Amino acid sequence: MASIPNPKFEQLPIWPDPLRGGPNALLRSAFFSGIHSKKRKVIGTQSSASKEPEGVLIASQDGIRIKYAGTQLNQYDADVFFESVHRARKEPLETECTFKGSDFLREIGRSDSKGNYDDLDESLRRLRRGELEAEWTINGRHYIFTGSLIASYVRETTTKLYRITFSKEVRILFAPASWTQLEWEQRKALIGQPLAQWLHSYFSTHAAPFAVSVAYILKQSGSNRTVLRYFKTDLKRAFGKLHSILGWEPVWDGNLVSVKRPPSSSQARHIERKQHRTATLAKERAIVKSRSHANELTSVSALLPGLLHTMRP
Repeated sequence: MASIPNPKFEQLPIWPDPLRGGPNALLRSAFFSGIHSKKRKVIGTQSSASKEPEGVLIASQDGIRIKYAGTQLNQYDADVFFESVHRARKEPLETECTFKGSDFLREIGRSDSKGNYDDLDESLRRLRRGELEAEWTINGRHYIFTGSLIASYVRETTTKLYRITFSKEVRILFAPASWTQLEWEQRKALIGQPLAQWLHSYFSTHAAPFAVSVAYILKQSGSNRTVLRYFKTDLKRAFGKLHSILGWEPVWDGNLVSVKRPPSSSQARHIERKQHRTATLAKERAIVKSRSHANELTSVSALLPGLLHTMRP
């Protein structure tokens, strides 16, 4: 059964300014694909001209189910979404988030040229028009989100002001343990490298990344490649960017790959808490075992006088 939002909680979580929040369900899937914009396609099925397109399943990690109908989204759209929710996170949802286009473009690493304004407009339209169904379970709670990532947006062409609103349901995507804080400057350093950006987002959602196969990344990243060995070449090039720019080191074992990277501050705290819990549990078990051993010795010592008496000639 889907969880019911708390009506008293009308805002997104508050993360620090150098970071950006991203929903794990989307980052661990092909929803924001790792492809260049010219390779987009329209996603969805339409049984007749009189009916709206229906969403199709998007490749995602086990435990996550995503359906989407609309123009395919990629890492540029992810940048626009991350920056939009970043600006809206301090205000109640369903209220307007207002910003200057030039400021917004600068924060996503683009200049304020006419072409970049047009790209921003198109991305906001895609985020508003696309229909998403996301379903996942975390810590025993089941979540379902249905709708568009952006409820509405208006651009004032004279003042170049933008006004964006989000529905209150968007906060479900940021439920506890369902989202990740992304290092924004790291992500911006990878602009123009969509597969590297996808890898950065995906591996950032795991405090201790585990190895995955090349075929898995091919599917989850939404790549257009159909031949695995060609995609592996793309993947090695993307990992090369992560290594040279961010210092992330790929660890290869045949067609399996993981990364060695310093954990983020929040992930470091998560690992530290987990290690502390493990150490505490081990200590408690040792104490219980020691006490049990002491009790056994006490029981034996209590029997000794009687045993010695029966053994006397």
